Amino acid sequence: MKKELDPKIAEEIAEDFLERTKDLYKRYELAGSLRRKEPVVHDIDFAVIPKGEFGTWREEVKERVIKIGGAVGPFGETISNFRYRDVLVNLFICPSEDVWGVTLMWATGPKGHTIGMTIKARNKGLLLDSRPASGPGKNPGAWLEQRVKKRSEEYSAGNSSPRKREAKGPSPGVSSTRLVTTANPISDIGRGTVAP
Repeated sequence: MKKELDPKIAEEIAEDFLERTKDLYKRYELAGSLRRKEPVVHDIDFAVIPKGEFGTWREEVKERVIKIGGAVGPFGETISNFRYRDVLVNLFICPSEDVWGVTLMWATGPKGHTIGMTIKARNKGLLLDSRPASGPGKNPGAWLEQRVKKRSEEYSAGNSSPRKREAKGPSPGVSSTRLVTTANPISDIGRGTVAP
């Protein structure tokens, strides 16, 4: 259950959790309402890239969270939930650097923003997705580029979607587009790359 937290307390818990787990990630960054500097925080979110093979990594993370006094909740391929110091901690799992920007956007929110960005991308014939077609770590950048190109071609041909919505198509002269997002650091907490 989510509860209201003072951002300073949530920030201290986030730093503590990260300090105890950061060696498990290739890359990590604070996200969610803490990153957005909201006056009230309900949970702690991180975007992370796993270090190593996903199945092994998942087990290492579960063991570590239990070892540091946390409880493991649902653990999927795109998000995992923990309870640490009586606060909900979410890891938004990114399969590779190729889709880091999309994962960080989803993890940072707010929800209305991510929904809006997804709709804008779809209306331009683009795909906003951080999941590879064949599981974590299976060249998601190439897969994403193929899907974007296919969608752009469908829009150019007038086939917007099975829902029959009106398509505007890609920008003139653009045969395929790759979504790249960047984020300006709002806080130094939870930003980093751990050497392999």
